[in-house]
Amino acid sequence: MTFILERCQPIIRHIQRLGIRQQLALAYTVVFMIVALGCGVLAYKYLEHTLAVSLDTTLALREDQFSDEITLQDHKIVVHDVLNELQSMHNNYEDPRSVSTDIQGNAMERILDTHGKVIYASPAFQILQPPSSSFTQPLHGQSWTGTVHSSKMDQEVRIYSNALRDHGTTFAVVQVGESLNPLHLILREQVTILLILALIMLLFSSLGGFWLAGLAFTPIHNLTSTARKIQESNLSQRVPVPVAHDEVYALAITLNEMIERLDKAFTRQRRFVADASHELRTPVAAIRSKTDVAMLEPHTQAEYHDILQQINTESEHLGILISDLLALARADEDQARLESEPVQLDYLIAEVVANAEVLAQERNITLTIEHNEPVIVLGDETRLIQVVMNLLDNALTYTHAGGAVRVALKQDEQGAHISVSDTGEGIAPQHIPHIFERFYRADPARTKHEGSNSGLGLSIVDWVIRAHGGHIEIQSRPGQGTTFIATLPAR
Repeated sequence: MTFILERCQPIIRHIQRLGIRQQLALAYTVVFMIVALGCGVLAYKYLEHTLAVSLDTTLALREDQFSDEITLQDHKIVVHDVLNELQSMHNNYEDPRSVSTDIQGNAMERILDTHGKVIYASPAFQILQPPSSSFTQPLHGQSWTGTVHSSKMDQEVRIYSNALRDHGTTFAVVQVGESLNPLHLILREQVTILLILALIMLLFSSLGGFWLAGLAFTPIHNLTSTARKIQESNLSQRVPVPVAHDEVYALAITLNEMIERLDKAFTRQRRFVADASHELRTPVAAIRSKTDVAMLEPHTQAEYHDILQQINTESEHLGILISDLLALARADEDQARLESEPVQLDYLIAEVVANAEVLAQERNITLTIEHNEPVIVLGDETRLIQVVMNLLDNALTYTHAGGAVRVALKQDEQGAHISVSDTGEGIAPQHIPHIFERFYRADPARTKHEGSNSGLGLSIVDWVIRAHGGHIEIQSRPGQGTTFIATLPAR
C-alpha cells in the first residue's frame, strides 16, 4: 500500500498544480468513468445471466419435445420422427475421429439406457465427453445442467440431461446440448459496443464537466473582476451578490463586509489624519507666533519670561497631543501592551481627585468623592490613572463656574463602577454615539479650554477600559449634566 502511494505521489502533485476548473473537470470525468464502468459491468453480467437462463430454458424445452418422440416398446427404446437425425449406436457406430467437429448449429442429442450405454447420438455429440454426473444425477430423479468443454474444437457446449420414465420406472436418460459460441459472440459484441459508448460518453462528459465547471465559476469570476476594480478611491463599490444562497453568496457577502470595514477604516484614518494635522498645527502656529513676537523687537526680562511661559504651555499641550496620538496608533496596531497587576482602585481615585482639586478651585467648581469603596482590580495602574484623569478633565472642562463634579466608586456582581458626574450643559442625544470618536466635539464652535484637552481624552478612556475587559456608558440630559460610568472586572 505504501509503495502504491509513493508511486502515485508525482501524479497527485501534478493534479494539484492544475487549476480548480481543470481539477473539477477531471473529478467529473473520473466519477463518470467509475459510474459508467460499474453500470457496464452490471449490464454485462445481467445480459450474461439472461442469455444463460434463456439457453437453459431452450434446452429444457428441446429435451421435453425430444422426449415426446421416445417410447419404451417391449423393453426396447424406440425413437419416432427424429430417427433419421440420430445414429443408432447398435447398428451404425462411427469412429469419433471421423465425425464432423462442427458442433455449432448442429443438433446435439443423445440417448443412454439405464446402464450408461449410448443407444442413439447425434454426430456432433460424439466428440463430447460429459461428466458421469450428467448421467447418474438424472437417474436419482434430478435433472442436470452443465457446461462441457470440447478440446477438439476448443469450444464450450451447454448440456441438459434428464431421465425418461414409463409408469414411474426410469428406462433412459436424454441429453441435449448447444454450443455456447453464439452466446459468447453476443457478449463480445456487447462488450465492444459498451466500450465504444463508454469512450464517446467519457469524451462528452469531460467536455461537459469542463463546461459545467466554467459555468459554476462564472459568479466567482464576476466577483474577482469586480474586486480587482475596487481601489482605495472607490471603496464604496461592492461585488455582485448572486440570487442563490450558496457558497458563492456567502463569499460575496463576506467580501462586501470586508470592503465595508476597509471603507470605514480608511474613512476613519483619513479623518484622523486630517484632525490630527489640524490639532498639531494649532500649537505649532502658536509657538511660532510667540517666537516671532519675541524676535521682532527687544523686550524686557519679564516680557521674555511671559513669552517663554506661553511657549512652554503650548509645548506641553503639543507633547500631550503627540503622546495621545502615539498611544492610539499603537492600540490600532495592537502593539500597546498593558500591565496586569493588582491595583487598589479607591486609593488611585483619591490621589487623582486630590491632584485635580487645584484645577477645580481655579474654575470655582466643587469636586467631591461621594462613594469610594475599597476595590482591587487587575490592570495597568498608569493607564487607569489616565482614565480617571481624562474623565475628570472632561467634566471640569465642560462644567461652568459654580457647578459641581462628583466621583463615585462602587462594586457589585458585575464589577467595579467608576462614575464621574458633572452639572454641565450635557450632551444632545444625537452626539452621544460619537462622543468617543477621536477629535469629536459635540459643539464644533467651542474653543479648547486650558489644560490637556486634546480631543483624544475620551477615545483613550474607551480604549483603556475595553482593553481591560470592561465597558463605558454615558447618561446625559441637555442642560442638566452628564455622567460617565466605566465598568471594570473586579478581582
